[in-house]
Amino acid sequence: MLDSLPGASVYHIDFQISEDFLLLKGHEAVRYTNREDEPLTEVYFRLFPNTSGGATRVSGVKVDGQAVEPVYEFADSAMRVPLTSALEPGQQTQIHMDFEVEVAREMAGNYGLFGYFEGVLVLDEFYPVIPVYDDEGWNVEVPPPNSDSSYFDASFYLVSVDAPAESIVVASGVEVARQQEGDRQVLTFAAGPARDFYLAASDNYRLVSQTVGETTVNSYALSDRMEGAELALQFAIGALNSFNTRFGTYPYTEFDIISTPMQALGIEYPGTVGIALNLYDPDAEILGLPSQVMLESTVAHEVGHQWFYSIVGNDQIDEPWLDEALTQYVTGLYFLDAYGESAAQSYRGSWEGRWDRVDRANIPIGLPAGAYQGNEYGAIVYGRGPLFIATLAEEMGQETFDAFLRDYYQSHKWGIGTGVAFKQLAEQHCGCDLTDLFEDWVYDQ
Repeated sequence: MLDSLPGASVYHIDFQISEDFLLLKGHEAVRYTNREDEPLTEVYFRLFPNTSGGATRVSGVKVDGQAVEPVYEFADSAMRVPLTSALEPGQQTQIHMDFEVEVAREMAGNYGLFGYFEGVLVLDEFYPVIPVYDDEGWNVEVPPPNSDSSYFDASFYLVSVDAPAESIVVASGVEVARQQEGDRQVLTFAAGPARDFYLAASDNYRLVSQTVGETTVNSYALSDRMEGAELALQFAIGALNSFNTRFGTYPYTEFDIISTPMQALGIEYPGTVGIALNLYDPDAEILGLPSQVMLESTVAHEVGHQWFYSIVGNDQIDEPWLDEALTQYVTGLYFLDAYGESAAQSYRGSWEGRWDRVDRANIPIGLPAGAYQGNEYGAIVYGRGPLFIATLAEEMGQETFDAFLRDYYQSHKWGIGTGVAFKQLAEQHCGCDLTDLFEDWVYDQ
């Protein structure tokens, strides 16, 4: 992978979690390579805790050993670091900084995925991270409230975490070192290629595991919800087997499912997913369905994101349909593989139900996340979106579509997919013009 990703950013992060889980202090060093075709005079970092109920303070910023003064923009969600000289295409720079993060105590922006709630620490996008630079320049807009915000290039991470010794710490990648001194432990994780680095911790986590091929699947839940952990483990194994066969083998040696507090049903990260705590309650009813039913569809959906979001990236703010609608569709393929056509049709009915929430309005699925109002985002991107993918498969022919989707995954692995590239590749496979279909469903006329 190192050979196939020349110039991928490399993050070295060392940070300490306070005894009360409410403060992080650390140091970050990034090797960044200009992989664009023009010189860069600055590098941006996202500071998402500032929009998620917490606060980030950065100090001691140095570029190639020389101190610089960063500039904060976009409601302090972005930090612009001026370079000491223009970074030409192919050149590298080393950026160092110290950071301190106040952890949110109440759920705020981005579905409450960052903070310390109900005895669980969840660290979504907690460190300064470089966004994608594309044809629009740096992607540093203020994140809308209804979308994922992790639009990052595949990078490599080496992260050292100093945490209370009694805590069970789960993170992206694999644990490569562990030391314990008194009431503290220092864990080192290596991850990559990965679009993000995520960590969760709790004194009350318990674990069940199983191996699938060369991948160890770990399911973490609070000690009184281990029945749900077992279910989540089996659902994840089934989804991994399905998508391994259909698209290509899951690339990591570890996959973690973590029961966490959040305002969503689930959330994807590279090599790990968070699943809402209430889905593990056997007596709960979620959106009118038994919790076990919602647990299965949510786990399968988040596993699907390992292929479409993690390995094949996309702009989740400007083109959220490209991973969310597609992942909804492939979740239907999981039900088809696991239980047959009747179960798949039943799950597809949930797409219709979502679209019905806006009276089946003819709203394009390809709008930026912030363009949707009220409940339109979920209804259109998660409901009408997979119905479009199913219609596309019917138009192309299922066998041709299946070959196209596998090719899309393989040809865009560790890169960035776009709606334009998706359409062009589909047309290559079917030898047909799909413009009318895309204009009817995807694009804003």
